[in-house]
Amino acid sequence: MHTPEWLWIPRLSRMPLRSEPSHRSEQVSELLWGEPQQVLDYEKGWLLVRGWIDGYVGWVPAGTLHQAYYDGSGWAIVKRRWAILHYHTHPIGEVPFGALFPRSGIWRTAIGDFWVEPLALLPLEPHAWEEGYVEAIFQGVPYQWGGKSPAGIDCSGLTQIIYRSMGRRLPRDAYQQAEVMLPTADPVPGDLAFFTDPTGENISHVALYLGAGYLLHATPQQGVHRAPLEGLFTHTFHSFRTFITEDFVI
Repeated sequence: MHTPEWLWIPRLSRMPLRSEPSHRSEQVSELLWGEPQQVLDYEKGWLLVRGWIDGYVGWVPAGTLHQAYYDGSGWAIVKRRWAILHYHTHPIGEVPFGALFPRSGIWRTAIGDFWVEPLALLPLEPHAWEEGYVEAIFQGVPYQWGGKSPAGIDCSGLTQIIYRSMGRRLPRDAYQQAEVMLPTADPVPGDLAFFTDPTGENISHVALYLGAGYLLHATPQQGVHRAPLEGLFTHTFHSFRTFITEDFVI
């Protein structure tokens, strides 16, 4: 995936991505620190942006993005639940698991350098699901519609960020994720399980398959938790799906 040298990245650790240019509109997703954006339009103090990695489109207030230089070193993500963000030599806050940095660990912006310590970063390379580590990061995190961080997350935000930690790009919404994966009758840990709405026609929920009949998913009732597939009565199972292509490597 070609990435331009100069990008727009969020100025905040995490911020809502909205469906319309208004604070009252629905939060459709969340931008995490370092997620590169393309600015598409401007309207009444708002910017219409599209993510370079997942292609998701939404609105953010003008003035909430930095122009930053990507050094071409490859990508890394924050691998802790929260990591300290520094501006020059000063700690200024925390950034969540999944926040993006060049592998150097430094975002160089028009107003100076922002960085995290190298030990807080995981270089992104495609790899298989590793049991336990990411589950521990998100276990018990509350549900938030449109969320993607340990402060609050929804079902497809959870799977998108988990796959990011595996060096894979997934689209943002559950139905979009199903479209880029292949059905399988023999799922392995790290594959995804998809569920439909009451009509049985539309994909409305996604979970990570852990093996032995168990899933990790986010629901409004319980947040992020482990659950048996057989006991999941709130959703109608549709299919297991797996990756078959290298096209979605970050």
